[in-house]
Amino acid sequence: MASFFGRNLVEKLITLFFISIISFGVVMLAPGDPSEVDPMNPKFTKEDVERLRKAFDLDKPLYTQYYLFYKKLFTNTLKSYKDNQPVLKKIYERFLNSLPLFIVGTLLTWSLAFPLGIHAAIHRQSFFDRSTTFFSYLFISLPSFFLAYIMIIFMVKVFNVPVIGIQTFGRESAGLWYLINDRIWHVVLPSVLSAIAGIAILSRYVRGQMLEVIEQDYVRTAQAKGLPKDIVYYKHALRNALLPFITMFGLIIPGLIGGSVIIESIFAWPGMGRLGYEAILARDYPVILGLNFVAACLVLLGTFVSDLLYMVADPRISIYGERKD
Repeated sequence: MASFFGRNLVEKLITLFFISIISFGVVMLAPGDPSEVDPMNPKFTKEDVERLRKAFDLDKPLYTQYYLFYKKLFTNTLKSYKDNQPVLKKIYERFLNSLPLFIVGTLLTWSLAFPLGIHAAIHRQSFFDRSTTFFSYLFISLPSFFLAYIMIIFMVKVFNVPVIGIQTFGRESAGLWYLINDRIWHVVLPSVLSAIAGIAILSRYVRGQMLEVIEQDYVRTAQAKGLPKDIVYYKHALRNALLPFITMFGLIIPGLIGGSVIIESIFAWPGMGRLGYEAILARDYPVILGLNFVAACLVLLGTFVSDLLYMVADPRISIYGERKD
């Protein structure tokens, strides 16, 4: 087990190194320059541009910029071009804001998609199956921003409650119980909206995978032996159908950054997705590259979690990546 963790850690670090080089090169070689944002101000002189480039090491060779960037990142001295705030501090604060949306949305998606997909597969061509199919494709086709605006208008018109932002403006001095309820209320709507499309898509995958598995010979054999349907479907069939979703589960971790840009922008939620969007508009390279690095770490963490879950779901897979027959 120790050799597995050691080998896996070395592989992830090597992969992370090459990802950092590629992402840095793509961002820094893109058209435009951070010093070209403020010069739109007529009072911004050429001397100001040169001073800005020198202050942010933009006048140095690309390989030197790469070294200085990651040196500052790992020593927590990297500053944002936009407001001169520490990059890691900004990412950490936005991470804490995005975490509730991510957790609630993920729990809703995975706890509802699997029962819907499994029940639809077991009762194929039934009214329930046809209904879930219709609504799944409906929610997949509807843009998330359209549903968000409809829900915002509905909640404001019908219930007359604020839904924008992370909490109700001007109520910071209210009691603790009110603040907790207010925060929960603001989390629920964007989380539900972010989970709707995920439930629709994942339930379709679950249904298709279950339909493929329940046609296998071992499932027919279990049914012929007279085993209860719950044991046949939920113990034998579902366990084998889970393997493709383990990979999907490991890759939802990077959704902390990229999966909530639209929802966070519509609801004015100060999360990581919105931070990345604002950094791109401002050409704030330190924040963009910092988010890219964090996203790469999350992807590698997700793949590592997937490897561990594979061994739990299928004991025939060893820690060395071999299949035990």
